Amino acid sequence: MVTGNNTGNRLGWLLGLFLIGLVITNGIAEEMTFEDAQMRTVHARKAMQEKQGPYDAAVEEAQKRRGVVADLTTNLKAAQAKLEEAETQVLSLEKEYQSLQKTWAEEAKRLKEIYSKERR
Repeated sequence: MVTGNNTGNRLGWLLGLFLIGLVITNGIAEEMTFEDAQMRTVHARKAMQEKQGPYDAAVEEAQKRRGVVADLTTNLKAAQAKLEEAETQVLSLEKEYQSLQKTWAEEAKRLKEIYSKERR
């Protein structure tokens, strides 16, 4: 309950400060001369231009990273396809190997039977 009151008080203070700031800003804007507004515009432009370089560098870096991610995604998909192909081949060869193992066991059994008959 106490936190709720504190939060309400804080919001009230913040809202009051915002409204006071808004009134002061409007008052300053009305009292500004053309030259003052022009100077503020020049300073705002300089600040904007100073941030342009880092912004462009960040955009370029992000584009490079998107390209890297796209390449890695393409490589991942190709690797997954090759893995699935290899797993399919393993299963096929495993079945074939088991079949050949069974055939070999049967042939070995026959060989033993023939060998035992000939020894008698």
